[in-house]
Amino acid sequence: HASASLQRLAVGRALWDESYTFALVRNPWARQVSMFHFLLSSVSCSKPRGQRPAHCDLRMLPEAGAWLQQPDEARRRFRAWLLDMASAFPLGSAKQHLFGARSHGNEHDAWYNASQLSWMVDASGALLVDDVFKLEELERVWPRLQKRICGLARVAYSDGGPRRNPSSHAHYSLYYDDKTRALVAKYMQADLAYFGYRFEKADPTRSV
Repeated sequence: HASASLQRLAVGRALWDESYTFALVRNPWARQVSMFHFLLSSVSCSKPRGQRPAHCDLRMLPEAGAWLQQPDEARRRFRAWLLDMASAFPLGSAKQHLFGARSHGNEHDAWYNASQLSWMVDASGALLVDDVFKLEELERVWPRLQKRICGLARVAYSDGGPRRNPSSHAHYSLYYDDKTRALVAKYMQADLAYFGYRFEKADPTRSV
């Protein structure tokens, strides 16, 4: 979970520059919903308060429970979570990155914030990786990755590309009201501008 700048620091600039590097990004609104469900249902934050790691409480996550399977209640608590984080980690503060992710040591970079872009740039804003792919387009670019990464050469997309940490929930757009939709847009403005993401409506012909 280290940023590109910290990984470059760890391996050395010469090796970093001669290696093929890439990053994956996803729609910021979808990312927040997926993270909320994943943390509370699949990993350590699913444990009760007092038993779960400190980072779960630091990031204001509610205590997990049967409500995760109740769409209306899950949406209500998701929105409350975003508002709680915005209050605790306001834009411009040293801890604003916690709105988007744990620190993971990346707070070493003064420019690290809630956006995905901040993981992959240097202090000047220059991109440190060779390619950035959207998760939503991973199947299309899989052949390109297979050509660049020898370990993927014989790995079919169906074996290596699909989500390895899936979370089960309705389309992300159903979780937001106008206030929380705008809130995520403010924190993730860099991602919206750089990667061109937009807020999409649920497709009634598709299931999530």
